[in-house]
Amino acid sequence: MGKPTDPYALSNHPIYDEAGNRQRIAALAARGVDVWGPERVYVAADVPLGNIEPGSSIINATLSGPETRVGRGSRIGVSGQARVENCQIGRDVELGAGSYQNATLLDSVRVRGFAEIREGTLLEEQVDVAHSVAFKNTVLTATVVTGSLINYCDLFMSGGTSRKDHSEVGSGAVHFNFDPRGDKWSSMIGDATGVLLESAPIFVGGNSGIVGPVAIGFGAVIAAGSIVRLNVGPNCIHVEAMQSQLAQPFDPERYTMLGGKFTQTARLVGSLHALDAWYEQVRLAFAADYQKPLYYAARRQIERHIAERAIRLQRIIGKLDRSIRKWEQVAGGRGEACIREHRALIENQEQIVNTLVEPGPPLPAPQQAVEDYQKRDTKAGHVSRVSNLDESAGGAFAEWLRSIADRTAEKMGALLAT
Repeated sequence: MGKPTDPYALSNHPIYDEAGNRQRIAALAARGVDVWGPERVYVAADVPLGNIEPGSSIINATLSGPETRVGRGSRIGVSGQARVENCQIGRDVELGAGSYQNATLLDSVRVRGFAEIREGTLLEEQVDVAHSVAFKNTVLTATVVTGSLINYCDLFMSGGTSRKDHSEVGSGAVHFNFDPRGDKWSSMIGDATGVLLESAPIFVGGNSGIVGPVAIGFGAVIAAGSIVRLNVGPNCIHVEAMQSQLAQPFDPERYTMLGGKFTQTARLVGSLHALDAWYEQVRLAFAADYQKPLYYAARRQIERHIAERAIRLQRIIGKLDRSIRKWEQVAGGRGEACIREHRALIENQEQIVNTLVEPGPPLPAPQQAVEDYQKRDTKAGHVSRVSNLDESAGGAFAEWLRSIADRTAEKMGALLAT
């Protein structure tokens, strides 16, 4: 009697090509890639072998997709099987077991294992992620650290000054992006100016939750076990201990006031537009050849996140006719304000979407600051260049980034005021 066939084995996959895989692995090894053999590694035929830099190590992994790149010094699959599809991976990155799809990870990122990292995710230099994390439409700027057992989908986070003075998320933290109506919201921890590595770090304690959409300022501390439902200002500590329970009627088809959530979404999208301008006018302008494809990919991740936010608000507006009819059945004055706002959102739907996806005319980066960035040692890497900017250059960049980010929130505020 023959050995039972494993239906989930890679060799039983319809596109599996053992002979071709051995040839591709041999070709990579001949170019100086450390590949740990066909029993551990599968490289699909659609992966451009030239995108895998000599000096990288493919240990225990399946690589697929024409947009997949792996930089020199990176180690893929260090703690188990890593499934990498259409990801752009910089140099000196370490990826443990997990699924990595349509994401961009810049130099010196580490993900320790059992991760699910999906499209719209951008992890900048020196981001360190522990075990069992889930990211989608998530941006973590340079040096941010997270613990294990974290679900941080639909989120932007920055802050800190270095790998020794970084924003951090404790184990067991969750961003609650999905509400009972099936709507998804995004939250902002820090803002786009955090890319300058001049901000106070933000600490999010373990076993905490953030109910999106909210904003948390630089220097804030979220105590372990807390639930954040409202914005937390800079240099504030948020402690929440549930003392009572509240039960009241809930109708998923009847929305209350949405202006605050739409404005918060606009603030986050504004920071994403500022981040995109930072890549376009500063990082790409002085990037090394190997960095340019990574930075273009980073801009695509930012674009995906912005598009997702516009789609989500558009879907909510599409349900407001039903909400108006529900409010018309309720006696009292509260419903009148909701109905007025709902109608304004419906009437301004096209402008609201355009406000999110169109950042407005380009604002040139401050020339003096750009020149200061340019003269910094390129061999030391981007983080070193930013960390050594003159104080005046950092201030000029911060003002420029804020001016881009503020435009989106101001436009949204004007639409909601009509």
